[in-house]
Amino acid sequence: MMKILVLGAGAIGSVFGGLLAKGGHRVCLVARKPHLNAIKERGLRIEGIWGTHIIHNLAGYESLADVAKAEPLSFDVILLTVKSYDTESILKELSAYPTITCPIVSLQNGLGNIEKIEELFGKERTIGGRVIFGVEFIEPGRVSVTVSADNTIIGGLSKGYQKNFVKTLADAFNAAHIPTEVTDHIQKYIWGKVLYNCALNGLATLMNAYYGALLSSQGCKNIMAFIIEEIFTIISHKNIDIDWSTPAQYQEVLFNRLIPLTFKHHPSMLQDILRHKKTEIDALNGAIVKLGNESGIDAPFNWAVTQFIRARESISYYIGNSGK
Repeated sequence: MMKILVLGAGAIGSVFGGLLAKGGHRVCLVARKPHLNAIKERGLRIEGIWGTHIIHNLAGYESLADVAKAEPLSFDVILLTVKSYDTESILKELSAYPTITCPIVSLQNGLGNIEKIEELFGKERTIGGRVIFGVEFIEPGRVSVTVSADNTIIGGLSKGYQKNFVKTLADAFNAAHIPTEVTDHIQKYIWGKVLYNCALNGLATLMNAYYGALLSSQGCKNIMAFIIEEIFTIISHKNIDIDWSTPAQYQEVLFNRLIPLTFKHHPSMLQDILRHKKTEIDALNGAIVKLGNESGIDAPFNWAVTQFIRARESISYYIGNSGK
């Protein structure tokens, strides 16, 4: 049995934390108050393609400071599932607690998260994860696993990470019925997820559509193709290793395998917009634009998606906070 801290237990974090707790591990969730109150009253309800589970044996806190007040800050692993824009601040908060010396696993979207962990805590404690199953936050205390395109993949960013622990963690995930594999090349899988997210999330959010609906529009398919081409140009310039040699090869996989597997899924970015919350666009298409600028490479389609999402995000926030 492991003692596990889940930082940012929204949709994805609740699935990992809940299923691991059901598997017998001691799990502490750090989440928003309405979610925690619902879990305390009724248990955490996980439903969808992985079955229906109601989990009661979860400890819940609103902040890391609240955890520190309630119990010893000693964990076997931390699962980081906060939004990418909160990564830096939560890691700085973590660094203020010297008794926390366990590995930290990023199970997040976007670029830059695992690098920030390694910078603050070293390569030995840094583990990255590629999560490509979809979860929708239905209401406080209730989430639904809607789709799964592939197994979760975990591994270290640099040589020197704790390989034996990664294997132990993968075994725990698998025992909790979260299909998981181990790799020594996690960056390759993270970039694969970035390609997937950049091609789909922003566009599906702007179209107010599920992923599969994008395939019904030749215009959307053209935009996705241009986004993919721009990312491949940057990948090639930076000599990043991925599984596909050309944009056309990845596009075929995306259109013919990955989207069909996640056909009815709505992106979390759209869920954020509808809840008048900030999105992760700056860790996805926005990060591609930034990398392109650093290398003198234009990425106009990624730039356009980023600007449109920022615009929709700000308007959504205004409407949600103006009472209109």
